[in-house]
Amino acid sequence: MEQVPRQRVRITFARGENVRYVGHLDMVRTWERILRRADVPMAYSEGFPPPPRLAFAAALPVGCTSDQEVLDVIFSHPCDLADARARLEQAVPAGIHIVDVSEVPYSAPALQTQTRASEFVVTLPPDVSMVEAEARAQSLLDAPSIERTRRDKTYDLRPLILDMWVEPGEDGRACIGMTLKAEESGTGRPDEVVAALGWEATAVRIHRRKMIFAFSTTASDGHRINEC
Repeated sequence: MEQVPRQRVRITFARGENVRYVGHLDMVRTWERILRRADVPMAYSEGFPPPPRLAFAAALPVGCTSDQEVLDVIFSHPCDLADARARLEQAVPAGIHIVDVSEVPYSAPALQTQTRASEFVVTLPPDVSMVEAEARAQSLLDAPSIERTRRDKTYDLRPLILDMWVEPGEDGRACIGMTLKAEESGTGRPDEVVAALGWEATAVRIHRRKMIFAFSTTASDGHRINEC
């Protein structure tokens, strides 16, 4: 019997305020429901019940919004991507917006292994001036190491900060932009950087602008990824 070729589909989506407190595992389950509701031809792995074959590039920390989240889904057979996108757009809940649906080579490297960094922007409290934001950001960049403890493990946050800058927000508030490493060898969390800067994560707004992959190594707005 001739084997039907499978199709690897890359879905890019944005996450808004409605889903900012949805954890990663819940987001995985949400996408399983979306795909079933959209009635796209998903391929399944072994198991009981068999899970659909999907993989996210990187988890988004709880409390963050995002312009770019990426996952790969394996379809059991090729389908029209315009039709698949239309079905997905009808199936997603409030707070999730489909940005792109495209095909990638089935044999391409796993998405997680191609992830290099994430670019975030942090909107600071209204009483923080641009001067104060710049001073705190520069102090962190000048630090030879930044010791942090997470889940009872101590690590150095500094090598995970690839770039940092200050910019004005749309509402006039000071914002700190940052490019953080996101590889299997280590991932920088924006909430940890915010804490190292001296603010509570609940006092700021954290937004992921984009993800940076091995095939795209320039951050938005022209900021380079500077290894430190």
